[in-house]
This record gives sequence, structure tokens and C-alpha cells, in this order.
Amino acid sequence: MEGIDQGFQHQQEPIDIRHEFLDAKRLPALTHGTAFLSQLQLKYPESSLNLIMVSDDPALRLVLTHRDTYFSTVPIVYLGINTVEPEIVTAPNMTGVFEVHNTVETALGALQQTDSEALLVFNDSTETGNANLGGIRQLRAHPQAPETIVFINDATEQTLASALHPYPQDWPILVLGQLRQGHAKGALFSFADTAQILKETLPNPLYAVSTTFMGHGVIGGNVLDPEYHAQQAVNLARQVLTQGEASQIEPITHAKTRWIFDYREIQRFGIHLSDLPPGSKIMYRQPSFYSQYKGLVWMTLGTFMTGLVIILLLVEVIRRRSIAEQLLRENEKRYRDLAEVGASVFWELNPALEFVDVSDEALALNCNRPSQLLGRSLQRIVSENDALDFDYPKFYQVFQTHQPIQDFIFRSQHNGQASTRIFKLSGKPLFDSGGDFAGYRGIQREITQEYELVDTLVYQATHDWLTGLVNRYEFNEHLQSCIDACEQTDVQAVLCYIDLDQFKIVNDTAGHSVGDQLLVEVANIFQAAIRKLDILSRLGGDEFGLILKNCSLPEAQTICSSFLSVLQAYRFPWKNRQFTVGCSIGLVPILKPVGMAIVDLLSRADLACYKAKSLGRGRIYTDVPGDMCLDSDQSVMSYIANLTQYLEEDRFFLVTQKIQSLSLPTPADNHFEVLVRLKDNHQGVISPGCFIPAMEQYGAITILDRWVIETALTQLANVGSETLVSINISGVSLNSEAFLAHTVRILEQSKLPATCLCFEITETAAISHLKEARQFIQILQDLGAKFALDDFGSGFSSFAYLKALPVDFLKIDGSLVKNMLQEPSDLAIVRSVNDIAHMLGMRTIAEFVEDSETLAYLVEMGVDYAQGYGIDKPRPLRYATVSE
Repeated sequence: MEGIDQGFQHQQEPIDIRHEFLDAKRLPALTHGTAFLSQLQLKYPESSLNLIMVSDDPALRLVLTHRDTYFSTVPIVYLGINTVEPEIVTAPNMTGVFEVHNTVETALGALQQTDSEALLVFNDSTETGNANLGGIRQLRAHPQAPETIVFINDATEQTLASALHPYPQDWPILVLGQLRQGHAKGALFSFADTAQILKETLPNPLYAVSTTFMGHGVIGGNVLDPEYHAQQAVNLARQVLTQGEASQIEPITHAKTRWIFDYREIQRFGIHLSDLPPGSKIMYRQPSFYSQYKGLVWMTLGTFMTGLVIILLLVEVIRRRSIAEQLLRENEKRYRDLAEVGASVFWELNPALEFVDVSDEALALNCNRPSQLLGRSLQRIVSENDALDFDYPKFYQVFQTHQPIQDFIFRSQHNGQASTRIFKLSGKPLFDSGGDFAGYRGIQREITQEYELVDTLVYQATHDWLTGLVNRYEFNEHLQSCIDACEQTDVQAVLCYIDLDQFKIVNDTAGHSVGDQLLVEVANIFQAAIRKLDILSRLGGDEFGLILKNCSLPEAQTICSSFLSVLQAYRFPWKNRQFTVGCSIGLVPILKPVGMAIVDLLSRADLACYKAKSLGRGRIYTDVPGDMCLDSDQSVMSYIANLTQYLEEDRFFLVTQKIQSLSLPTPADNHFEVLVRLKDNHQGVISPGCFIPAMEQYGAITILDRWVIETALTQLANVGSETLVSINISGVSLNSEAFLAHTVRILEQSKLPATCLCFEITETAAISHLKEARQFIQILQDLGAKFALDDFGSGFSSFAYLKALPVDFLKIDGSLVKNMLQEPSDLAIVRSVNDIAHMLGMRTIAEFVEDSETLAYLVEMGVDYAQGYGIDKPRPLRYATVSE
């Protein structure tokens, strides 16, 4: 109530908020519910209500049951709801916030902080208590779940001690429910009284997932934040009041929780603060002496410091008086020393710009001594000295405005030397006591080395340290300029991406220092073959970039062909050996309109270079508009690069397809295959044929295989013991010892028996890794799992390999099954595979069964199982239950 009132407090237009209460704790049957709603209908006619907010499950259930009778058109916002149910989420004109307690984190935290391997759960049989069981089921499925979880339900104050007597006193208690008064069906004690009685009766450490228990003997927990929960509901209510239709607003299914602990209980049980999760809120901590008496401490400290400062000031005044004369005598010497150290010349000009004072040497002006400059004008000195590059008009312009001279640069050559020295003037205007202009005073400092250092740093920042070519950063700047020129004019350009072939052989054989020498020579070869206006860069490693400006695509191909020819004839000598290197080149034309940013152009050129390598190396691949082959390769590479992101965003999901028995189908028979799908950016589905081959090619499929197995075991934890779930394993994963160890570990921890699992491996993968496949099958079969050899008949193996693979099922390749009624040869192969499999004690599964005629042939042939769209289409995994 407080959270809702506070949430609407700052509303621009006042909102009339009324609260009505329904007691579902003491009277869970809600026999008075209909009378309650009738009273509300009289009190608040439907026409006068803009919104109904409903808190807790019993109230929501009552309203939903009688909604059509009492409030059929009023939008509803719910909060404090324990279970996310489809009928609530999809109900018309309704949205809200679900109250999901973090039972798993609290339980695991309690076990870790108390160093215990068992957990006591205190609960009641109210609706909230029954909802709490969902969190306990999640805890049991967690890999770190304790071996022992004991429930104490509907205990009374009198039976509490005897109920917990058999269990050790150091086991933590997770308090989810409330004590009963008198007997197991009696009224409930309040949350605070429940926690207090538990603390006084039991020595065990107490933990909870609700703030209502905090402060009464509970150590703490990862509790629901009620203020934030109410605020979320108010935010939804505001949207409903603005938009009018609640169904258009997505409900919030994830409640915000945070760790809260009672400092008194932490101290009582000897728990270190370092053992608590980061960011935990600590309540009831006694303030320090400083916090209690901060004002008095600061007043005392201030008084002491004021007296001390006064004493120090008096001492300082006396000390300064004694050294004032000495400082005055040293000022002139200090001035001269600083000028000498800074290599600066001090000068002063009168209003006629004549030198009236010059310190040290001033040879930069006219090779004369300072005494020879006094009384002479600056203009005359500059005009008489040809070796002096001094912008006098600019200097005079500043002089006329009597503005400060800031960083005025001039150059000078001395005694016919070729090198130039660079100087900087800085000065300020002088005014007499009457405010009249009196000239300038300033310094002259040589900055030749600084300029040379800046030039060096600029060069190093824009060029490759090894080859002297422009680096990637500078190359990108040139590429952007080239793109802009192409956009503004009709000029053409070509971007080339060059990657050396066989360069790794040099590094591995002769070492990286020799490889660096080779890179320098190759860079010189490339540089000699291009035009002066072209930009060549070493992008990194043995990769080069080239921008051919004002160049057509045929001209670019000619230039790059010369690269191939020169490198083909080039030999790099090292210790009586000669290395040969080649290169692969990808070309991307830059035409108006460009339509791509720098990063996209480089990626496209890199992909074209990779395509040239994949086609045999030592060649050029040109990207032309509408190159579907390169577009496909780019999409494939994006699947690999974004795999981790897809997993984090829950873009992958599982579907199931039923495998039907053709011999003795029974209601209990439940056999299906788990398949993986990927959502695109528009909530569409990407075909597995697009991303799975790419992930297999680049070794990323093992990550996806792990996710599929873990997700399937989690979501299928409660299927019946007669269910058989088929899961595909790639050849890459089959050959990984780490993947095998991980699979064994999660099977041992899973609630789903291994006897319910059937792993499918393709014929090609099994034959390619025969030794590893046998080991993989043997280890998992020892745990009870079954195996199927998938796509049999499509590979290059013979029937003889079947003897070496102890699989339980043989899946006949779908391309044979699909065409067997039209192709007699395919029909013969299917019949032979089925007969030989039965001879070896294997059961057969026909894939791609799409019509009843094919199914009838398979039944007549004696095939054991069938799978395909003619039997069942893939559907979400949540429907794969025993009831099917």
C-alpha cells in the first residue's frame, strides 16, 4: 500500500487511490469473496474505475474468476504474484509484475556461509508456501545443490523443537513460511513472531527470502526489494492509464532482489563480512564513537587546530622577517640562474620597438652581441638579416593592438649552415603609471629539438615501425578521404587486401627476426609496383592494405597480378636455404554511391582475400555488386563471430520432433529428437543448415553442443522414465576429451536419467574419428545412455564399419527414404540397411517420412521407427512431455 501511494505521489494530475483488503492468510478458502466483490461493485461502479491493481495470488484468482460479472472492461495491473502462468500472462486487458523469490541464491549462500552440506526448509501449506516449492525444485536442479534437504511443514510453537531434534544444530534453516497456532491447520503467526519464536527455540542459523522476516532473528538472504517491486507496478499502471489497453504492455517476470543481512546475527554466528556477497546491505550495525559524537569531535579538533595555526602563523611571521633581506639579495641571482637553465633570452622593447635591454646571447637575430642590439629597431635588424625568417608584419599587427605576444615562431640559419634553428617569442605589453603604452618585455627560447621530436612522434604515430609503410590508423584516414572523394565525384578507386601465403613457414623455421626481414623486402617489392598516388599499408602481421586511387577495376587487377608474378619469382635466402612466398588478394571496388563504412569495406576486402585463399591461394578474388557467394560467406562468418552474443541474448532455442514406433505403438511410447533453432534480428528463424556447418568448420560447434545438452537436460528434468530423448553430437565434439568429461559430469548431476537419452552421431563423423567415437560411446553407454548412427547410407563408409560401432539405433539417411518410391535403387539400399541393422541387433529409424504411402512401405519393410513431417513437425521443447 505504501509503495503504491508513494509511486503516484508525484503524478502531475492527482489520482484518487482507494485500498480494499482481503484476508487470504487466515481464510484461504475465500468463502466471502463473492460478497466482497459485490460490495466493491456497489462502492465503485465500473464506469467510475480507470484501473484495478490486484496484489497476491488469491485476490487475482478471485478477480479473474468473476471478472466478467463485476469488472469486465476495467484494465488490471497485478503485483506480488508468485508463479508465472500462461493464463495470467495472456489474459486480456491485463499486465503486471511477478514476485519471484531468489530461493536458490539464498540457499547456496546459507550453505557457503555456514560451511554446511545440508539444509532445513521451514514452510507452510498456504498458497504462498506451495509457490515456494518452485524455488526448491530449482535448487534441487542446481549443480551445487546440497545432498540433503529436509522440509518442516506447518509446525507449531509446541512441535517445533521435537520436529528439529533429529537434525544437527549447525544446519542452516531457510524460513519460507509461518508458524501455526495450536495445530497444523491453525491460524498463522505473523512473519515477525515466526522469526522471533524460531530464534528463541532453535540454535540453528536462520535465512529468509522476504524482508518481512528481517530484524527478528534472521541472518539474512537474497530478498525481494518490495519498494522497487511496487514502483515497477506503478510504472505499468501509469502506462495503462495513458494508453488505455493493458494487453499491449509486456508484464515484468523478473523481480529485483538484493542481499540484506542483520549485523547482530552475523556477529552471533561468527560469520565474517568478507564471506558476504559484494554489495550486500548490512542492517542494525552499531555506529562508531565517531559517528555518534561527530560534532563534538570536530569542534574539539577545530579548536585545537585553530590554536595551532595561530602559533604557527606567529612563528612564520618572525621567521620571514629574519630572511626577507636575504631573499631580496638572492632574487637577481635566481633570475639569472633560471634564465640560463631555461636557455632563454630576456628582452625589452620601447614603444618604437627598439631594444632597450637584452640578456645573454642574441645571435639568433643578427649574429651580434646583446650590446650591439641595444638602441636598434627590430624592423631594421630583421630587414638586414637574410638568414632570418621572421614574419614582421604579423608581429607589428600584434604590436599595434598592444596585445600579449603568444608563441610567436621564427627561424634562423647561422653561418651558412644547412640546418635551421627554431625560436619562440613570448611577451607582454608594458604600461606606465599613467596607463600609457611603454613597450614590450618578454623571453626568447629555442625550440628546435621540440619541433624535431614532434615530427618524429607524428611519423611514428602514422607509420609501421618495421616496414615504414603507413599504419592501420593512417590507412583508415586515407580510406575515409577516398570514400568521400568517390561520393562527391565520379572518380573510382579500389581497395585491396593482401595476405602472404606460406609466411608462417618462414617464422616457424627461421624465427620471427628473419620473418621481419622478409616483410620489409616484400613491402619494398609492393611499394615499387604501385603508383605515387596509391596508399600501401601494413595492417598487421603478414597482411597489407592497398588503396588504388583514381583507378578502374581492370587496372587494379593488372597491378595486383604483377604482385603475384613478382612474388612467384622471388626467393628469400637464409642459411643456404631459399624460401618462397606468395600472396592472395581480395579486391573491392569503391564506386559511387559507396554505401559502406570503413569497417564494412575492410571486412568485405578481408573476406574476398579469404575467398582467394580458399580457392587455392596465389590468386585474386574480386568482389562485385550482388556477389551472392561472398554474401553467403559473410553471413557464415557472422554466425561464428556472434555465437557468444547469441547465447547471452537467448537467441538459440530447442524444438522437438517425434519419432514414431512402427511396430508396437503404445500410449507410453514417447521418443523424440531435440533440434536447435536460431532467431534472427526480426524474430524469424534461421535454418540450421546455415549456421551449423559453419560452426563445425571453425570448431565453434562444441560450445553449441554443450548448450543444447545442458538446456535439454534442464527443461526435460521431469519427463517420464519411458521417454527417450535423442540429442545430436557433432564430429568436432566427438573428438574432444574436454567435451566428453563435461558431458559425463552434467549427466551425473542431472535429474533426468541417462537411460532416457540417445545421442545421435553422423556416419561420416563416426568413421572419421572411429577410435574416439568408440571410446565416447562406451563411456556414456556405461552410464545408461543409448546411441544412434545418423544419416547412414549418405557417407563413404561400408557396412563393415557397423561392427566396430556398438550403437543402439541406425538412422537411415532421409535423402534415400524421401526418394525410395521413385528410385528403385534407393528403395533397395533402404531395405538392405534395415536388414543388416536388424542382423546386428540394431533398431532402425527412417528419416524424412513425409507421406502415408512412404510410411506404409516402411511398415511393410519392418523398419522400427519413422520420423518426418508426415508424422510430426518440430515444435517448442516445452510440449515434449509424457502426456504425448
